[in-house]
Amino acid sequence: MSTDLWLAVLSSSLLSGIVGASIAGWFTLRSKRNEYVNEYYKAVLARRMSAYEEIERLITMLKSAVLDDDQRPYHLLFSKDDDHQEVFKLMFVVMSNALWLTDDLFAETRKLNVLIYSDGGSESGLIEFGKRHYTTIADLRTQLEKLHARDMLKLHNVPQFLKSKRPSDSYAPIERRG
Repeated sequence: MSTDLWLAVLSSSLLSGIVGASIAGWFTLRSKRNEYVNEYYKAVLARRMSAYEEIERLITMLKSAVLDDDQRPYHLLFSKDDDHQEVFKLMFVVMSNALWLTDDLFAETRKLNVLIYSDGGSESGLIEFGKRHYTTIADLRTQLEKLHARDMLKLHNVPQFLKSKRPSDSYAPIERRG
């Protein structure tokens, strides 16, 4: 009888150990998978934060206005008449972060990009360009600010952002004026 008792105790202990180890293993694997997903979301969020910092920089350069001697305003971004490279560089940085921006915020930055590049560094200079397009650029900046503020409220929701991204064929040649 004692052999049967020991056999029952050992088999129930062995069965308990197997069940316990299986449950612990399942929870460990699930925890590691969640940890991986969270690390991925952190990486995506870091890239998005960096992209939105560049948008903020662009907005700041467009939010400040300067009055010229003729009393016509233009944005600070265009205050150095011959510094096309600096303007193009800022736009390049913003545009290269398209993947990390919402589609509609990127579309607005693209409108600004097309406007700037369509001028093609004309001989009239950046200041004249800024004066000529002051209202259009101010409207684009306002829209950028609204979209930026809206996106900041949902920046943490990485799964929703990833699901909302839609591939698009947005290629269109830019016509040069002048």
